[in-house]
Amino acid sequence: MEILAALGMGAKELFSYNRENFKFDQDQRLERESLRLEMQVKRFELFREDVRDLVELTVDRMDVYHLVGALFLEFCIVLFCEGRVQASAPPFLLSLFLLSNACAFIYLLLAVWLSMHASIAAHSFGVRLLTRFVRLPIPSLRQMDALRTQLRDYEKQGVANLLRLPFQDKQEWKQRGDEDGTPVVSPPAGVGS
Repeated sequence: MEILAALGMGAKELFSYNRENFKFDQDQRLERESLRLEMQVKRFELFREDVRDLVELTVDRMDVYHLVGALFLEFCIVLFCEGRVQASAPPFLLSLFLLSNACAFIYLLLAVWLSMHASIAAHSFGVRLLTRFVRLPIPSLRQMDALRTQLRDYEKQGVANLLRLPFQDKQEWKQRGDEDGTPVVSPPAGVGS
C-alpha cells in the first residue's frame, strides 16, 4: 500500500514537473516569437526609412533645380522686357541677342517643367513603394492563433511525455495542428530572409 502511495506521489511530482516545463517552454517560445515579430517590424521600419531618404534626396534636388531655373527664367524675362541695347548696335548683334535669350527662355522653361515633373514622379514612386512593397509585417490571425498555448495541449501529449523522467531524453511538445513537434508559425507574406 505504501509502495502504491509512493508511486502515485512520484507520478504526481513528475506530472507537475513536466507541466511546469511545458509552461516554461511555451513562455519562452512566445517570447521568442514576439521578439522575432518586433525585429521584423523594426527591420521594415528601416526599409521604409531608407525609401523615404532616397525619395527625399531626389525631391530636394529637383526642388533646388526648380528654384534655380525659375530665378534664371525671371532673369531672361527681365532681359526681354527691360533689357537696353544701344541703338547704335548692328541689327545682326541685336538678332543674336534676342535669339539666344529666347533659346535660354525655352531651355529654362523646359528645365523648370521637367524638374517639377521629376519631383512629383519621385514622390509618387516613393508612396507606391511604401504602400505596396515595404509594408509593415502584421501577423495574420492564423499565425497569432498558432502562438496560443493551452494546458489541455499538454494533457494531449500522451503518458510517455506526461511522466517523462527529468533529463532522460529530449522533450518534445506538440502544438495544435502540428504532428512533428515544431510550432506552426510562418513569417508574414512578403518578408525576405
